[in-house]
Amino acid sequence: MKWLLTFASVCAVTAAAWADPVTQRLDAATDTAKALAAKEDYRGAAEAIGKLESDHLVTGVTGWPDAQLEHARYLAKLGDADKAMATLTQAVALGAMVKANDLAKDAAFTALRDRPAFKALQTKLEQRNRLWQDSPAIATPYKPVLSDEEKAAGVSKIWAEARFNFPFFDRIPDLDWDVAYVAALADARAAKTTEDYYRALTRFMGQLKDGHSRVLPPTELQDRMNGVTAVDTRLIEGKIIVTGVSDPALTAKGVRVGSEIVRIDGEPALEYAKTKVAPNISGYTQQDRDVWQYGFQLLRGPVDKPAQVVLKDAQGKTVTVDLPRKHNDGPFGFLPKIERTASFKILPGDVAYLEVNWFMDDAGIKTLKENFAAASAAKGLIIDIRQNGGGNSDYADALARALADKPYLGSRWRGVDYRATYRSWNRPIGWVRGTAPTFTPDPNLHYAKPVVVLVSGRTYSAAEDFLVAYVSSGRGKLVGETSGGSTGNPLLFKLPGGGMAFICAKDDSFGDGRIFEGVGIAPDVTVKPTIADIRQGRDPVLEKAVAIIKASR
Repeated sequence: MKWLLTFASVCAVTAAAWADPVTQRLDAATDTAKALAAKEDYRGAAEAIGKLESDHLVTGVTGWPDAQLEHARYLAKLGDADKAMATLTQAVALGAMVKANDLAKDAAFTALRDRPAFKALQTKLEQRNRLWQDSPAIATPYKPVLSDEEKAAGVSKIWAEARFNFPFFDRIPDLDWDVAYVAALADARAAKTTEDYYRALTRFMGQLKDGHSRVLPPTELQDRMNGVTAVDTRLIEGKIIVTGVSDPALTAKGVRVGSEIVRIDGEPALEYAKTKVAPNISGYTQQDRDVWQYGFQLLRGPVDKPAQVVLKDAQGKTVTVDLPRKHNDGPFGFLPKIERTASFKILPGDVAYLEVNWFMDDAGIKTLKENFAAASAAKGLIIDIRQNGGGNSDYADALARALADKPYLGSRWRGVDYRATYRSWNRPIGWVRGTAPTFTPDPNLHYAKPVVVLVSGRTYSAAEDFLVAYVSSGRGKLVGETSGGSTGNPLLFKLPGGGMAFICAKDDSFGDGRIFEGVGIAPDVTVKPTIADIRQGRDPVLEKAVAIIKASR
């Protein structure tokens, strides 16, 4: 092993020898300035950076504009308003990273705000930022029929945002985005109503095959396009099976859990799903597409028109039923409604069960805290995120940290790094990358008993961030089916006619580089419910998890 250590030492020395001494000088000066500013020695902080202004090698490095911005802050706090204004102007001219709103709110520049030069600088920054903001010229309000110009603008907006921000073109190599754009322009132009237009936009966006890249119709069209029934469905063993009925009136008409849907609006159900539903699906993985094609999206439509279905029970008896549609109260108007965010109970056999269906709030970690004594007294804990479509990864991280017993890596990411100058030099478009953070166990809340997490194709987005943390921590097993395979971080923008869209702008992976975007996170133990399970009211995934907990020591 000694030669390895020696080699590592040589590499470290070599790296240090090759480090840019000019950048080192700037870094040292800015570190010194920050330390002095922390002690409110703004004169010393300003001098630490100011002394480098005559060093033309330092003023040529990429970090100099941001250092100048800090220099301007120190000068302003020192009371040298004229020098502060000149330095701030120079910093912005060189490309310092600052937004107009941030500049206006910066307390360091209070004394400069009434100066014409400061106001002119703000205007310049606003003009620069406006290019990347929603514009009323494109984000027009709803009306039943849009102009040809509005139609073209919406298609062009989607095309441009995807071109510069979408990180997954490499996984759809057969898609020529420019060809799709031209075809979408024609499709949009032919749309006679705004509803038709948004269906055209949905088809266009759907070609990206990404669950975090989709079109949201205006609220005025939600009840035309996204009305939902009181029936949940799923593709099981090649058949579309009813897995939930929330309206007792439908149960009385013969709509029962376990029934097979054989026809929808007069068409064979599987064919209907293929021709009427699939073209509007955005997901990439098969499990994600199945969730939407045979579940969430299958029976959607206008609230003033019921979905007519033919159902077949276990004995082969059929019944035709009209399923009324109602307004979708789910998140963003397209996700299914979440009946309960989180719940806790003790299962037979003394196993704790925590269901977390949403990470948009702290309900998951809060419910665990409220029931921590009961969970700790049980033989182990099952966390069910099979219906969790995501939310905010901060809440997912909080729950993961309460389970971890050692430090672990979170997700690392990459995004498109578009540089116009590089492109003019015919250099390839590259990536900006984020290092995987290291998380530590929660020092105030640690669940020490065995844990099993339940997962499915509906486990998505921030819920997959939780899975990354859970798997990386080695805390316990996953049971169920492979997750959806999309964590997102979408870029949201407005469209003509009052709608919106978002484009996925980030590609996540495990901290060690394992890929799950476009793949999903596979369980340690795969368990898939059968039609017989559904009809008998059994949950084989949960049963397996209970058995694992009981067998744990």
